[in-house]
Amino acid sequence: MTELRKRELERRVSIIIFVLLTIAPLFIRSPYPFFVLSLAVINGVAVMGLNFIFGLAGQLHLGTAGFLGIGSYAFSLAATKAGWNFWAAALLSVVVVCIFSLFLGFPTLRLKRYYLAIITIGFAEITRSILMNWSSFTGGVFGIQNIPRPSFFGLQFTDNRTFYYLALILSVLLYLLAIRIERSRFGRALKAVRDDELAAEAIGMNSTFLKVFAFICCGAYSAVAGTLYASFQQYVSPELYTQAYSFSFVSMLVFGGIGSVPGALLGATALTVLMELLRFMKQWYLVMYAAAIILIIVFEPYGLMGILSRLRSRGAVQAELPGGASETKV
Repeated sequence: MTELRKRELERRVSIIIFVLLTIAPLFIRSPYPFFVLSLAVINGVAVMGLNFIFGLAGQLHLGTAGFLGIGSYAFSLAATKAGWNFWAAALLSVVVVCIFSLFLGFPTLRLKRYYLAIITIGFAEITRSILMNWSSFTGGVFGIQNIPRPSFFGLQFTDNRTFYYLALILSVLLYLLAIRIERSRFGRALKAVRDDELAAEAIGMNSTFLKVFAFICCGAYSAVAGTLYASFQQYVSPELYTQAYSFSFVSMLVFGGIGSVPGALLGATALTVLMELLRFMKQWYLVMYAAAIILIIVFEPYGLMGILSRLRSRGAVQAELPGGASETKV
């Protein structure tokens, strides 16, 4: 598929996702499906961040839960104990996680493949242990409660519906920023490092700087996702930020399409909703959830976006054949 066709497909997929997420709450009355949609939006922000380091830079990062945990607690502590307003506490969360990303990224991103994955797993576990055991500061196993909701120029986002639309607007803005970065010279340089790091360095690219830049972007998006989750739930606890949580974000990115921002959104939305739809199967729902991921990995390594791309290419080719219904040019 040409780059022009790929961008057109991504644009259409992203528009469909955001339109569905916008109108879906209009048909929902019970609180639980609404919670699932909110979680899908928040997960989409985190997975878009993971796409920078895993999808664009090609580095196996398995510590997203650690970034979310730091972001959630930095925001929650500033908002509850220090009395900061939502936006100041959210900015602090992003700054703190970016600093951690910087200091973690420089030494670890010199490592390759599985070593980097092991380091990020260790980082996430250390983060969870600190949050669990530093009771005097983090609240320990009891977590932090009564986390405030935001307000903006007199508008109060205290109910779940208004907060959902605020989170959706923020996700749209972050999506546009992610697309902008992906198509910038930094994004093209990251892809060059991913495809052939030695060749990229041979033409003057600083691969370490580029990978650290992607790591910081991942941290910033994770901090926003952690802030939104903490404020939406109005409660955070260390039990959430397990290694399984990190693996779920990787699964969402792989399921939607590695290296694609719309794929990150599609994977996060699809798997978040799928997990809840399969809960009626009780102990078997995780088996079906895992089977769906395995089937995608085996038969389409580029995820749902790869399937859509293949279908679109096949439809375009058939339309251009002699005797086709029409001639399609994209």
